[in-house]
Amino acid sequence: MARKPIPSELQATVLLKARRRCCVCFGLNRDTLIKQGQLAHLDGDPANNDEDNLAFICFDHHDQYDSRTRQSKNFTVEEVKQLRNELHEAIRLAFATEVSFGEAKALGPDLISGHYIRSGDFESAEIKIQRMPDGRYHVSGLALWGMTRERGPNLGDLDFVAELHGDIIEYRSLCPNDKQYRAVLRFSAESLKVTEENWSGMFGMNVNFSGDYAKAE
Repeated sequence: MARKPIPSELQATVLLKARRRCCVCFGLNRDTLIKQGQLAHLDGDPANNDEDNLAFICFDHHDQYDSRTRQSKNFTVEEVKQLRNELHEAIRLAFATEVSFGEAKALGPDLISGHYIRSGDFESAEIKIQRMPDGRYHVSGLALWGMTRERGPNLGDLDFVAELHGDIIEYRSLCPNDKQYRAVLRFSAESLKVTEENWSGMFGMNVNFSGDYAKAE
């Protein structure tokens, strides 16, 4: 099928989202260097200039993607799209951090980092919040249920990195039962409230992180 030129505005959109980083280099090796490359038509149709069908790929990986060998498994369309999405998300987070020219500009005051505790005789939980250099937060936690049971408590853990939006950190993950787990952490002065959706099956039996937490000294 005849090749149709990619409109200049669309070319700019694809290049800016990738920042001229090859999505395959990033996806396979976390290589974030700027590359010489091309806009690839992922379905092999040069007339299909839909944005979802385009990806910036370095020359070497573009040649490899377009080749059809019998000796090795080629990259698939779905695989490259996933690598492209991972690159775009990494770039979005990296370019969302504060930038200044001249003297380095420090991040604003950190009001939420710390150790939060939800205590009880039969079940309890702890959550630790730590701000990272890029402004995002590392959240880790341990919850126990059935602490007085003869066989010991059931337990579950959280460990993720997320952004703070206003006074909320939100986390989503797929449960083993194929439901989507969602946790919302809402911060206020020296306290934390956690609400969850679909927590059953996410951790040990009856284990959850929902409730009110006090910030430890």
